[in-house]
Amino acid sequence: MKILCITDKPYNEQEVTILGVFEKYLLEYAQVHCAYFTKDSKLCPPSFKENRFILPYSTKHRKFIQNLMNLGGNLLDYDFIIVRNFYGIAKQILPFHKQIIFWETFPHDYRRIYEAKRDKKAIWRKSIEYKIKYFLHNRILAKCIAYLTMTPQLQQIFQPDLKIPIHCIPSGIDFENLNTTKITQNTAKINQPLKLIYTGSIDQNRELAQIIEAISKAQGAFVLDIFSPSKNPEVEAIAQIATQDKRIVLHPPLPLLQMLETLSTYDIGLGIIPNTPLYSVSSPMKIMEYAGNGVIPLINDLPEYLRLFDESNAFFSAHDSNAITKTIERILQTPKEQLIAKKQVVFQIAKEKMDYKNIAKNVYDFLISLQKDSK
Repeated sequence: MKILCITDKPYNEQEVTILGVFEKYLLEYAQVHCAYFTKDSKLCPPSFKENRFILPYSTKHRKFIQNLMNLGGNLLDYDFIIVRNFYGIAKQILPFHKQIIFWETFPHDYRRIYEAKRDKKAIWRKSIEYKIKYFLHNRILAKCIAYLTMTPQLQQIFQPDLKIPIHCIPSGIDFENLNTTKITQNTAKINQPLKLIYTGSIDQNRELAQIIEAISKAQGAFVLDIFSPSKNPEVEAIAQIATQDKRIVLHPPLPLLQMLETLSTYDIGLGIIPNTPLYSVSSPMKIMEYAGNGVIPLINDLPEYLRLFDESNAFFSAHDSNAITKTIERILQTPKEQLIAKKQVVFQIAKEKMDYKNIAKNVYDFLISLQKDSK
């Protein structure tokens, strides 16, 4: 089996699901090439090496096939072509290949209308734009042979009328990237003071400043380290809170492997996200990384959280300032032995349910089923 996975990522971005599934464990069953993009062809010229195509970003809209052929690529060499989030590329290649699979990881189109309603600006215009895009994108999906999604909720809420096979690729963990010695040590102890961590993006939609403010009201000793690449007013609001509460510290992001190793020194991982249509369909990567390092998640009622976790391996809080403050104080009062037990259980759950090795095998089995159905 030969697969072309057309990502939606720049050549220098490490997206762990693509790396873990399509550039690693799926290679046990199939030959896989991935396509990435560059916005600066002088800094990074288009190329094909080490099973990666690097193409001009403009091919998202036009001349994808021509640019692929210029690098020696041929659509007809592949049994399956998987397109991640870029409807424009799927539209370009559908007339020339019969085995196109669309992979949608987030309701990107819906985000614009969600933010318009949040800000009470341009709601009518954004609503019309969304309806037009929804119609056009559904015409594209109808011509694909299958649909990949991050969670069942993403498909059920935003693509409820699909008549093609559907398969979920959730976020997961590549356990070969983890430091097992440090994880073993971490799951046998609790830091004093308790160490909390947040990793990943920060923006207004995630309402993280409100969450951090609630945490800062909690009485007791703890450290909360926040690692994020984001730079926006929400980050500035958190920085202001941190100047008043020395328990909270903002840090720049770390490279992936260094971040994973750093995680294995923490006790609690912050993962509370608003349960809105924008995020109720998500499979947050940070939570998988916490669990894989024996870090207890502090989460709310997202469907993906409820699928993976319970009170034996996580702490739950309503997305409410008073509830968050009280939950932090409850965690701080939890006996050390109970916290260690949660760490050990959550690590076992991660190995059972979040291993990219197993997720990749499930993807392969799904592709095999498509091959059988097409015969």
